[in-house]
Amino acid sequence: MGGRFGLILVASFLMCWGRPSLAQDLPKPVAAPRSASEAVTSELVEWIVEQGVPMDVDPERSKIVRTRRPVTRISIADPKILEVVQFSPTEFELIGLSTGQTSLTLWFGEADKGGQLLRYQVRVSPNRATEDRKKIEYAELERRINELFPNSMVRLIPVSDKLIVKGQARDAEEAAQILAVIRGQGPDQGKTANALTGGGSLNQGRAAEPFPDGSKLPPSSLINLLQVPGEMQVMLKVRVAELSRSALRKMGAEFQLFEGDFTFSSLLGLADPAVSAVLTTKDVTFALHAISTNSYGKVLAEPNLVTLSGHPAYFIAGGEFAVPVVVGVEGASAISTSFRGFGTQLTFVPTELDKDRIRLQVAPSFSQINQQNTVDGIPGLDSRAVATTVELREGQWLAIAGLLQDEQRGSKSRVPFLGDIPVVGAVFSQREVQRDESELLILVSPELVHPLEAEEAPRLLPGMEVTEPNNLAFYVVGEIEGDPACDHRSTYWPGYQGELRSARREAKLERCYQHRENYYLQGHHGFSE
Repeated sequence: MGGRFGLILVASFLMCWGRPSLAQDLPKPVAAPRSASEAVTSELVEWIVEQGVPMDVDPERSKIVRTRRPVTRISIADPKILEVVQFSPTEFELIGLSTGQTSLTLWFGEADKGGQLLRYQVRVSPNRATEDRKKIEYAELERRINELFPNSMVRLIPVSDKLIVKGQARDAEEAAQILAVIRGQGPDQGKTANALTGGGSLNQGRAAEPFPDGSKLPPSSLINLLQVPGEMQVMLKVRVAELSRSALRKMGAEFQLFEGDFTFSSLLGLADPAVSAVLTTKDVTFALHAISTNSYGKVLAEPNLVTLSGHPAYFIAGGEFAVPVVVGVEGASAISTSFRGFGTQLTFVPTELDKDRIRLQVAPSFSQINQQNTVDGIPGLDSRAVATTVELREGQWLAIAGLLQDEQRGSKSRVPFLGDIPVVGAVFSQREVQRDESELLILVSPELVHPLEAEEAPRLLPGMEVTEPNNLAFYVVGEIEGDPACDHRSTYWPGYQGELRSARREAKLERCYQHRENYYLQGHHGFSE
């Protein structure tokens, strides 16, 4: 009975471990040395054990190993993959920590006393049980999401430590709600719009556990591959209209009275009113100043900008001027230069919410240089700007800013007592009345667009119709622009110019010249005929 039990133990040991790689069992003939280094190596190195017997370890289930002889040393190539817990010299446990392969080496006894070496190639397989639980629990979550959002189709695919969200959402707003459910937090259209509408985005945070009261699953990184159908490119039309009017009425008188060497004058009509008496020659002068001015200013800007839904876009049409800035470090000062822009500027972030309903974060501004506000040679700016967030349908217009300003000023300068006398006081006074009116309106309208077809692309761009005048038009008529249908090309030799004109006349007889308007943009977007 004891012999049979011993044979069973030996058979079980060999089945669990495989055939061990013993040093005595692996004699290898040593080839004849071909160089001095190989001769030294063969003299000093007896053998090299490279590969071991393969062994599989399940990360969910450890293996208990009991040896017949005590183990004196244990070596693990990568401790992050495999852990060995030794209970006694002949009993220890193998625990898989992470997926991968590593080498396990055991020494039995001392090498100089007939010790043996045993080497295994341990492979820690993936945790199939965890993967199966992920598939089951995320499949249940997928079914519930599709019930909550019947107009969308969502698939949840757990792969390793990632959760891939695939499918198609009804619109961007519903896509935000679906991802919020998966992440276990409220949707934030402002922060996640760029990750929702474009599809194919990268890591978007962690996915929440489908069933917190169930088994604890390792955290999964969320990868959003959810697609939103429809046009994802938004064109924003902005119209900035400003009209300013001003009027000025001014009246004053000035005179000088010379009597002998005494002069009396009233200079209220000048820029710096004053009353002075000067001894000079004999004379009398009188001047009456009356002026009335009217002026107006008109500004009309229509910037159009196209960008993807959820992505910001910036547009500027104007210029920049240098602004020196004095900076100091530890008592030493230096001057750096920064540039300030002016003109028509537009910044906006569109987000398509429900088919043709679009949320806009828009910040248009219009500025121009005002030389009257110059400080140390740096001009000032007159700016009109607004920043707001609105929602509107495709093609609708909304006035996001408006200004109606009316300013009126009046002043009167006079000589005391004399300027207060009726009728006569007009000679000793100056009156001025000024009024300024300003109207400003900013309109915005979003529109979903798609790229132009080949037949809709422009063939004549702005400025291409401007040509150089020929000699007759320039020297005789005095024109500085030529006929758009005929380019003079003064850089050609006069003899070649005659040949070109002849060839152009022949081509014009063969086919009718196409009107310029047909070269411009055609279709639903851009300039029409």
